[in-house]
Amino acid sequence: MMPKREYKVSYISSEAIFAVPAMKPSKVILAMLLCFTLMLSDIYFGASSKIRTYAHDVFMPLSTLVNLPLNLISKSGDVFKTRYTLRKELDEFRIENKKLRVTNQFLEKVSKENEELNRLWSSARLNLNNYSLVKKRTISSNEFQPLLIVDISSDSSIDLNDSLITDKGLIGRVIASSKYSAEVMLLHDVRSFVPVISEKSKLHANIKGGGLGRSGKLQYVKKTAAYELGEKVYSSGIADTFPEGVYVGEIVSIKDLSDSEFLEVEISFLQSPLNQDFYFVYENE
Repeated sequence: MMPKREYKVSYISSEAIFAVPAMKPSKVILAMLLCFTLMLSDIYFGASSKIRTYAHDVFMPLSTLVNLPLNLISKSGDVFKTRYTLRKELDEFRIENKKLRVTNQFLEKVSKENEELNRLWSSARLNLNNYSLVKKRTISSNEFQPLLIVDISSDSSIDLNDSLITDKGLIGRVIASSKYSAEVMLLHDVRSFVPVISEKSKLHANIKGGGLGRSGKLQYVKKTAAYELGEKVYSSGIADTFPEGVYVGEIVSIKDLSDSEFLEVEISFLQSPLNQDFYFVYENE
């Protein structure tokens, strides 16, 4: 008979068994030396900062690549704007541009008016208490009888025959007034007569208007009168119609006509009411 064999039964559990081999002493020593080397190099040479700087350079392309989708998404709103939105913005810009242009024009006008007012005040040689500032409203298109309408203050004391003056000289006189406006007969009016005196010859005469754009004429000047071309004439103050010494015009022509017993002396009114917006009304004393 064969001998009986004995068998051992082993049970294997389902739990995993991990075997961790022991680290060799040489590796431990090498790791410690490496750590000490890195620590000393960082302390004495700032190795970590240099490594970190180089790391930034190395990873910069990667960072740009990561942020690229975000940049594309943020800009996609501008790229895909509708045509209606762009047109609306363009219209708004046009409106703002118009507003700026209007504002600039208004400022230019205000600046021009301020310069005009400064010239007026600096030219005032008479009693300042007798001046009232007025602004042109309209001027009629009648060439021979032009009528100037000016705006006046409701508390002003403007009266008939008060003189209208600018920094360049005499303009006319008030022929009618209400609470807020006044009518002015200009020197150019064919109905206008202004007593004047010449600057050099000191001769007295009356100027009669000839219409807008035309010269006035001295009335009844004897041929013995010694007027000169270019001589200036001023208001004489006779009859208290106009204040004395206000510039009126300049002699531009002297003709001795054979069929007339008087000289024909023409006066140019250098001051045009068409180019002026503000005036002084001088209240005659």
